[in-house]
Amino acid sequence: MAETHPAFSLKKLLDEPEFREGEYWRRSHYDPEQLIIVEGEMGKEIYVIINGKVSVCTDVKLSENRRIISGLCELFDGEEFAHSCFFDDEPHCATVKAVSACELAVVDVHKLKEYLGSHPEIGFSLLYHWIKIMLPRIRQGNKRFSSLFSWGLKAYQIDTTI
Repeated sequence: MAETHPAFSLKKLLDEPEFREGEYWRRSHYDPEQLIIVEGEMGKEIYVIINGKVSVCTDVKLSENRRIISGLCELFDGEEFAHSCFFDDEPHCATVKAVSACELAVVDVHKLKEYLGSHPEIGFSLLYHWIKIMLPRIRQGNKRFSSLFSWGLKAYQIDTTI
């Protein structure tokens, strides 16, 4: 089945003449290992990787005294992250750090909403694009959760049927 709606990513939006750098977004450079987003902190910016590679990870509490940082994925040129701040006022649910030297476009969410309000056709296309990239991430998270839950049941010998 052919796709009925063209994709319109944030990276493509950066090229729109009306979506001006300095007004709606800014460039930011990060060195390898530099933190971009910290899990639990609030944010009102969405990021687009202009070039470079980032790692997305989360803090996992193993016990009262033991924690590990678990890698979730790596993102590359053109990919976007921190979309959730567009929809709610919750803290970031993961930490993002630069793996290589990175140049990112940092998009102000309030200004993005203002822009999309006056360009609804672009807004629809962008939201459609976001749903297409977020659904696989949610599915992958569900699979990981299910696998870990199953492992926990077996580890504590709760996997017997009644």
